[in-house]
Amino acid sequence: MPVQLPLSLNIRPSVDFASFIAGRNGEAISRLRCKLDPFIYLWGETGSGKSHLLQACCHQSQSDKGQPAYLPFKSEHELEPVMLEGLEAFSLVCLDDLEVLAGQPEWELAIFNLFNLLRDRGAQLIVACDRPPAQLSLQLADLASRLTWGPCYHLIPLNDDERLELLISSAEKRGMTMSIETASFLLQRTPRDIHFLTLLMDRLDQASLAAQRRLTIPFVREILNL
Repeated sequence: MPVQLPLSLNIRPSVDFASFIAGRNGEAISRLRCKLDPFIYLWGETGSGKSHLLQACCHQSQSDKGQPAYLPFKSEHELEPVMLEGLEAFSLVCLDDLEVLAGQPEWELAIFNLFNLLRDRGAQLIVACDRPPAQLSLQLADLASRLTWGPCYHLIPLNDDERLELLISSAEKRGMTMSIETASFLLQRTPRDIHFLTLLMDRLDQASLAAQRRLTIPFVREILNL
């Protein structure tokens, strides 16, 4: 039976492919959605959408009656390598923030073993990192080799026009309307990475429902203390 993951590792409901603006990352997204590759490596700077896409893959797996596992290492500080044992029973495993584990021999061996077990079972592994495989300071040469066995995509952050599209489409998906003026107001006063903007829309969604108010600039300014 698959291991039981802590609830804190669950994927967020609002994070899926429909809520992601591809921008210049269309090829990577198409490759992720087709699910044909046993292994895919994603890398990019903070805010480029790596975590979003990993969770989107998990949502898609669930919709297809699969059983995904998502582990973000940067936000979970009490994990041990033994946590990876049994994950080969899942149909999809997504490992986020791989750079956190580089240079730690026990973790590197555990990931190497998981890679091989998943491949033997025909399951899929997708990892995300802040740098390309060649720049990871890995001690285990066999793991460094494995990380080059599949497609590797550099995720390019959204430009300002694409961020505006993200905010407006995220509002529409939640049954709200956000004007270009309100979206521009937000972008001028908040961090612009995808993760933050997604959390921001979740917060505004809840506030709008509670107050029964539209996403106007005065309402957004009030809720976010801008």
